[in-house]
Amino acid sequence: MQFVTYLPTHYNGGSMVPSVEMQAIVAELFQRFGGATVSGPVQGHWMDPATGQAYSDDSLRIEIATERERLAEVQTTIVEIGKRLRQEAMYLEVRYYDGVQILRVPS
Repeated sequence: MQFVTYLPTHYNGGSMVPSVEMQAIVAELFQRFGGATVSGPVQGHWMDPATGQAYSDDSLRIEIATERERLAEVQTTIVEIGKRLRQEAMYLEVRYYDGVQILRVPS
């Protein structure tokens, strides 16, 4: 499966997340799941359906492919990152739940 999440570059209070913290989070994701593609910054907007609060974030887009059996671990990891980044919610998109293949190319 492949998942996509966004790491906001600012805390909800408006102060910038230190670049060393962002780099540490990306490194942890890479090490835990064996690879990551980082793109951005991108800008996103979200309205909390429970409160009506609107949020706008500049974020880094993170894409990672891993085994489908790790979905619960992915969810837990993203929630933990959300706590570190002092977020109300974190975006998690899961694609290709039936599997991503890494194909070896013979020489």
